[in-house]
Amino acid sequence: MLNPKRILVTKFRAMGDTILLTAALKELHRQFPQAQIHAAVPEPWVWLLEGFPGVTKLWPITWHNDRAARTKAATRLAFQLRKESYDIVCGFHSSPAAAMVALSTGAKVRSIHFHSFKAKNMYSTVEIPGKGIMKPVVERDLDTVRGLGLNVPEGVMPEIFLKPGEKDLAREEFKAWGITRPVLGLALGASRATKIWPLHRFAEVAQKWVRESGGTVLVISGPGEERLTEEFFQSIPQADGLRERIQVMPPCNVRVLAARISNLNVLLGNDSGPRHLAAALGVPTVTLFGPEHPMEWHPYAQERHPRLFVEPLPCRNNQEPGSPPWCGLQECIAEAHQCMTRIGADEVFAQVRRVFDSHGKDLGI
Repeated sequence: MLNPKRILVTKFRAMGDTILLTAALKELHRQFPQAQIHAAVPEPWVWLLEGFPGVTKLWPITWHNDRAARTKAATRLAFQLRKESYDIVCGFHSSPAAAMVALSTGAKVRSIHFHSFKAKNMYSTVEIPGKGIMKPVVERDLDTVRGLGLNVPEGVMPEIFLKPGEKDLAREEFKAWGITRPVLGLALGASRATKIWPLHRFAEVAQKWVRESGGTVLVISGPGEERLTEEFFQSIPQADGLRERIQVMPPCNVRVLAARISNLNVLLGNDSGPRHLAAALGVPTVTLFGPEHPMEWHPYAQERHPRLFVEPLPCRNNQEPGSPPWCGLQECIAEAHQCMTRIGADEVFAQVRRVFDSHGKDLGI
């Protein structure tokens, strides 16, 4: 029977991946409440795990795209981690470099789940169940924990923990900005252009929200997304005071972002990190999927977290055999981006209104 004193978890990926990882972290802490859990996650997402139950040390990582730089950084990290004398290492969505880091720690028990759902799990000392079966990413992460011989139920959901003072500070910010409740958050960005819903339709929903709810819209725009915000506001008329009720969230770190999102009544966005963050904070969401099938990236209950997705579309044809439909285009011209343009503003607003009425009315009061 395993009785670890110190566990290392690694996941060198994006914000959404880090948030989904928290489901597995919850299970590790539940199964091994006496163990110290260390988390090695890219900067700045690692700070979302601050204060997480059982997590006693955070390792902020810079993970390079350049192979030579990545290898050098991985080697340096491996030397640092080896000094910690881990009993177990869990590598979630490992690449060859990340798997090498796990191996180099010297931990005798290693559950290393390679990113590809079919590729070999490199350097793992345990057999991870479910390999080769396409499933939600959160369940693949939980399979990594199950590989330790633990009984982990299906359906464990991500969760982010905030301090009361963080939420209170965000609430005071909203008051200082003159925000009127209820508040709809709009996450305009995504990892690539083809995952972004037309911005003029975001603007349609924003105007409907202000007119029908009497509340405010808060636009979430990350670094490098200034152009999206500008284009969005081009579709908002200057007249009748609408613009004053649609504000852009000031830049901030991820802890402040989480606190601000926790004070929303609903979040509408593309398939991106902010909507995972909202779901993990208990805020109702509406998510717009285009080129990628929601099966892997939307483990949430449809009642509280509906997603809109046009299917079937023959132009989604880049997937491997056994995978759900997927398109890898960075720009769509021939198909006129129909995976997103066929999602109408009225049907989106109807879902926003429904989840607000059912789940979001009493939030942030």
